[in-house]
Amino acid sequence: MEKVMTEQKNAPILRFPQFYREWISKKLINIADINTNSNKSIPDHFKYIDLESVSNGTVESIIEINKKDAPSRAKRIACKGDIFLQTVRPYQKNNFINLFNINNLVVSTGYAQIRSDINPRYLYNLFLTNKFVYEVLKRSTGTNYPAINSKELSNITIRYTEDKKEQQKIGNFFSKLDRRIELEEKKLALLEEQKKGDMQKVFSQKLRFKDENGKDYPEWEEKKIKDILGERKERSGFGELLSVTINDGVVRFNEIDRKDNSSKNKSNYKKVYVNDIAYNSMRMWQGASGKSEYEGIVSPAYTILYPKSDNLDMRFIAYYFKTHKMIHVFKRNSQGLTSDTWNLKYKQLKEININTPIFEEQKKISSFLSKIR
Repeated sequence: MEKVMTEQKNAPILRFPQFYREWISKKLINIADINTNSNKSIPDHFKYIDLESVSNGTVESIIEINKKDAPSRAKRIACKGDIFLQTVRPYQKNNFINLFNINNLVVSTGYAQIRSDINPRYLYNLFLTNKFVYEVLKRSTGTNYPAINSKELSNITIRYTEDKKEQQKIGNFFSKLDRRIELEEKKLALLEEQKKGDMQKVFSQKLRFKDENGKDYPEWEEKKIKDILGERKERSGFGELLSVTINDGVVRFNEIDRKDNSSKNKSNYKKVYVNDIAYNSMRMWQGASGKSEYEGIVSPAYTILYPKSDNLDMRFIAYYFKTHKMIHVFKRNSQGLTSDTWNLKYKQLKEININTPIFEEQKKISSFLSKIR
């Protein structure tokens, strides 16, 4: 692709050089059939794709089901080339194209089934753009589980090229990028497995570090969390909004594709400083914690921890909290009848025991783990 300056009103700035026709704008209902196969009777035996079957836009599992055992959501009879757009929590962008050579394939009503003469790879990538997702979210209802219905989806206007060759060129371009990303993600997954193994060795003390003179550091000392970490209770309605994720720890809220459903009055939000550890009280048992690189504010549902002394490396603690052993301990100490209500407040957290090395070894461990991240 090359950057082409143009005076055309409906033409992208970045496009392949051999295409010059203006793009057009139409409502989705005028260029695609949506959910047209939902009223047909599903077969007696079929392969099924549910919302839980798809991760990061990839179908990871397809199960066989008999009609008598079928869930109520099994209604979309798929044809090859159909695009399935996630209508529940659409900000996740967990859409997929049916490229399978599978007869009797049925998909959950958690997806909108879209069939069009437009190149499916091209249209699929158009649906992933932030602009389109923003239009979907504007029309969605619900807070925790925002969802859009087919009528609202049909009325979204998209801008696209009618040139079939340009559609194919763009679709193939992004398919190649997806393939490269897939290969890189596989490499990353292998590195993550290596890191998990190294973390297990480090925190089980099978892998130890030595000081500058080549001598062993002292044995690790068992302490209660309350002896090294305090709870920050400062409230503020001002500051950058932050969020805590399982994979990336503390992030800026505007860097994630999530709708801000909080009220404008954030006076009860909790203050976070650089080097604090923030965690989601209801998802600590899943690893939703991290060391903050930013100063800002977070939802009152989070718990904020600060170091009680200068001889504590918070990167070391953040890594420690991500180990399988500690996550199991957090799970065991969470309160609630079911996983939906499990909650780990500071009151329970502070009584948990952890083993910590001296400050110098903490720094060596966190530096080592950060290099293999």
